Amino acid sequence: MSPRPSERPSARTASGATTGRATSGRPTASTRAGSTTHRARTASGGLPTKGKPPTKSKTPTKSNANPPRPGTRAAAPRRPAPAARRPAPRPSRFRKAGRPEKRLRWVAALVALVLVAFVVRLGFVQLYDGPALAARGHDARLVTTEQPATRGQITDTNGVVLATSQTRYTLVANPKNVATFVPTDAQDAAYEGSGELGTGAVAAAKLIAPLIHQDASTLGAALNASSKGALLQYKVLAKDLLPETWRAIDALGITGISSEQTSERVYPAGATGGNLLGYVDASQQGAGGLEKVLDDELSGTPGQETYERGVNGQRIPTGTDQDKAAVPGSDVALTIDQDIQWYAQDAADKAKKDTGATWAVVVVQDVKTGAVYALANSGTADPNDSSVPVSERGSVAVEGTFEPGSTGKIITMAGLLESGLAKPTSQYKVGYTYETPNGQVFHDSHEHGLEKLTLAGILAESSNSGTVQVGSKMTAQTQYDNMRAFGLGQHTGAGLPGESTGILRQPQDWDGRTRYAVLFGQGVSVNALQVAGVYSTIANGGVRPSTHVVKSVTAADGTTTPTAVGSGKRVVSKKTAAQLTRMLEGVVKDDGGTGAKATVPGYQVAGKTGTAEAAGSGGGLTSIVASFVGFAPADNPRLTVGVFVKDPKTSIFGGETAAPVFSKVMGFALHDLGVAPSSGSAKPYKPTW
Repeated sequence: MSPRPSERPSARTASGATTGRATSGRPTASTRAGSTTHRARTASGGLPTKGKPPTKSKTPTKSNANPPRPGTRAAAPRRPAPAARRPAPRPSRFRKAGRPEKRLRWVAALVALVLVAFVVRLGFVQLYDGPALAARGHDARLVTTEQPATRGQITDTNGVVLATSQTRYTLVANPKNVATFVPTDAQDAAYEGSGELGTGAVAAAKLIAPLIHQDASTLGAALNASSKGALLQYKVLAKDLLPETWRAIDALGITGISSEQTSERVYPAGATGGNLLGYVDASQQGAGGLEKVLDDELSGTPGQETYERGVNGQRIPTGTDQDKAAVPGSDVALTIDQDIQWYAQDAADKAKKDTGATWAVVVVQDVKTGAVYALANSGTADPNDSSVPVSERGSVAVEGTFEPGSTGKIITMAGLLESGLAKPTSQYKVGYTYETPNGQVFHDSHEHGLEKLTLAGILAESSNSGTVQVGSKMTAQTQYDNMRAFGLGQHTGAGLPGESTGILRQPQDWDGRTRYAVLFGQGVSVNALQVAGVYSTIANGGVRPSTHVVKSVTAADGTTTPTAVGSGKRVVSKKTAAQLTRMLEGVVKDDGGTGAKATVPGYQVAGKTGTAEAAGSGGGLTSIVASFVGFAPADNPRLTVGVFVKDPKTSIFGGETAAPVFSKVMGFALHDLGVAPSSGSAKPYKPTW
């Protein structure tokens, strides 16, 4: 092997001088000369060729032919000049060629390794991670939509529908898919509009617009709705479409058009019972009245539909499609009789109009069961009209309060009879005014001289002074207990929203005047249903019935659960109730009773007039409520009717404004329910002595 250029020895000249090494690695001139000499010597028997050691010539040279002189040091023989070395070959500019088969083996091994990695990963995905990845992909495509449950119906006591839900549809578009719509040849041929039908959103808008009563250009803009330059995949076009309208749209077969089933609450009887039924909000949840109170029973349980959706929002026909059926809400039957409710509302509206009153309320109740057949107030809003303010949707019959006035005197009479402090025929001298031991003075509504009245007569003539004179024999606590027993100062149990309990303070909180004013219905406030309950208690033989408006609830599976109605609570004895009934019959007698205009042909009537104070617009007791409350037939009571008129302009007396309305409503209700007429005539107690 040739030494590297940096390791080569310097060439020597013929005289033994060493020449410098060429920096370029190429032979110098002297080297070339030496090389020539070397070749010459070689030819004449000089230095051997490369690879052989040099040999001495057999012929002595001229310089050493003579021997050295004696006594002298022999001269060292001249060292022959080394032969010039052959110059190293010029290195190649290019790297020496390698072995391609070795490189190929490395590349093949690397490729094989990569392939093995891919195979291993593929096997891992397919055998181990594959199901999980597939499941995640599947889940990503799933869409779950809620299927609303059909809201239960509300019916009257005879099964007449008062509130029901009807199927409606919300029209929905996927503008991205609508853009691909191409009408059929038949649709093109049938199109009668201006210009061509076109394709995509333009064609879809022209076909749908007439069916939903919208402008085609406006609808077309909705079908082209986009966000950040991209068409939307969900756009609501219209709501509350009738089923037949949706079927017509669906038949068009427009790509990207679908619907969502909803419902709409409908009240077939209009305003009849509207103050009781209440209303629902936009999501079909109860927001007022019985719709709110009974929302849990009426709402039901929503269902679900789960399906696979493609990248553009379209349903994948062969994908997962699972349904969980909705459970309809329960149907609720009320005690309300639609016919009686309608008549009572009509009578209340007429009473308000005829007397110029602020409002009028009519209550009709079954005296034995406590079931309410009608709870009507004038100006009842139609629950179908969503524009009616919430403030006008309530029920004055349970929300409005007032003093019972003279209708409350029956509680005082019941206490006197039940405690044995008086009898219906007990005799009293009654003046126009009466002064109590603490100096409080009370007077009657009309001036009169000293009258000889029985206890029944005091009630029949509605004497305030006479009631205080006799009632003051009872203690304050006894009077308070009597009023509580008849249901004052507490909820009626009807379960109606917004019902007021009225005001009944503890006797220790009564001032010197209230102590006696409560005896004739002042200093305490009530609602109309509470007052009706007092008279139903007397009509029911002294047992206070359980007031209620819900008759039963029928679940989706057909199971009917009647409302649990208690047996009632006895307030006074049957004897006392019978005596009170005869006393009340005297109020309706033609000969001097204040409630003569409350008579019902063919039926014995027992009842009481009332004129009481009520809160005015400013909060003070500046208003008047004229009333008449009674029951019939008095000989076999079936119904209680209460009529209350606030601020009548024609007369403030209940015998003039409320009694005639009572007569009409009671007569209609008795005939509607098929109640037999009275078999005899009334036998009231004598009012005077």
